[in-house]
Amino acid sequence: MVRAHLAWIPAVSLLVGALPRQAQAARDDDDEPGFVDPRRRQLPPTHRFRLGVELAYIRLSKAVDADTGKAQRFHYVPLMADFAYQAQFLKYMMVRPSLAMGTNVGNTLEAMPLVIHPQLHLGYQGALVGVALGYGFFHPLINRKDVVSASRGGLGEPVILNNHHVGGELSFTTRVDRGAISFILRVAGVRSHLQHFELDKPKSWRPMFTFNIGWFFGDGSKQRARQAQRRADRAAAAEP
Repeated sequence: MVRAHLAWIPAVSLLVGALPRQAQAARDDDDEPGFVDPRRRQLPPTHRFRLGVELAYIRLSKAVDADTGKAQRFHYVPLMADFAYQAQFLKYMMVRPSLAMGTNVGNTLEAMPLVIHPQLHLGYQGALVGVALGYGFFHPLINRKDVVSASRGGLGEPVILNNHHVGGELSFTTRVDRGAISFILRVAGVRSHLQHFELDKPKSWRPMFTFNIGWFFGDGSKQRARQAQRRADRAAAAEP
């Protein structure tokens, strides 16, 4: 009985020894140009473009109806299309300039209907998580102080002008075939010139909260293929 059990040992040893060779062969196949293994997270490509949708929120001043005593709080909620380019350097560092354009879906739409919003972010970007600091500026292209909504009624609406903001962002990027979906959460402090009836604050600060969802074009396979080809060419040129 002991001999029967011991007879399995050579077979098991051969099987265990074959596993590393099979794994190495699979890794070699995975490194072929154009192949992306979904089980392995790749570092972000050096260059990639991003198209996103961005929603921000800023709480503004309120006004009180002199006749009824009823107060109305106003909010600035820009909804924008976001166009960005992200460059990776020093392996884990990234820089991302972006330009967002859109409209205001808050109850200050009539006072500030359109916005252009350029931004610049710099920070860490890994295969899944990113953390960055950013600066941005936005200014409503049309601003009409104390205008009253013809459809909703209410009180006169405020405007915020010359808006500069600094803040941080946390991002999550999950790769999909030939691209990646990116989710970004931001918190920033905005310095604005607030005007609302007799209120005139040229250097007022308020928080801004932003959510952005976007799509990175390309998975970096072409870049990796070009890099592998350059390495192969250099190795071939170095051979005697």
